[in-house]
Amino acid sequence: MQAKISGNIAIAKFTHSGSQINDWTPQGSVAESRNIYPQFVAFIKEAIQELKDHGQQVELVGVFYHLGENDMSMPSYRKNAPQWLQSTIVQCRKDLQLPDLKWFVSQQPPTNAERVNNIDVTTELEKVASADNNFIHIKAFDLPKQEKKIVIDTAGIVQLGEQIAESYLSQQ
Repeated sequence: MQAKISGNIAIAKFTHSGSQINDWTPQGSVAESRNIYPQFVAFIKEAIQELKDHGQQVELVGVFYHLGENDMSMPSYRKNAPQWLQSTIVQCRKDLQLPDLKWFVSQQPPTNAERVNNIDVTTELEKVASADNNFIHIKAFDLPKQEKKIVIDTAGIVQLGEQIAESYLSQQ
């Protein structure tokens, strides 16, 4: 990446292991202890301020979000993922006062299971992306074969990172 971008780049990672997309929404999930949207936005603001406090010029060029195994496997998450993601993006842009903030959203393959195969989450995500020029939908459907059905292993994570980076670089 550094070979293709001049200047400094900072990556701030905010994660919550085992979270699902509804935990990230401004509305939150039923389990209030898992409502992480407020901490997510606060983390972004604090990271930007910390860099500025150290004399850095800061431009937030994007948020990178991964729709993972639970989002692609659980019926209610798979069905609601597109609108939950859209509401999160809209509110985040408002809260950060960045109406054109890019969101790079990687999606792992939807689980092939009878109970969810009638929910075409990919088509619905494509609709959201096509209506928003700053929503970049990364279909990470060619990851290495995984030992476990829905959990991405180390080789898969490395390849996913490369796909996300390539997607970002193609937007520059």
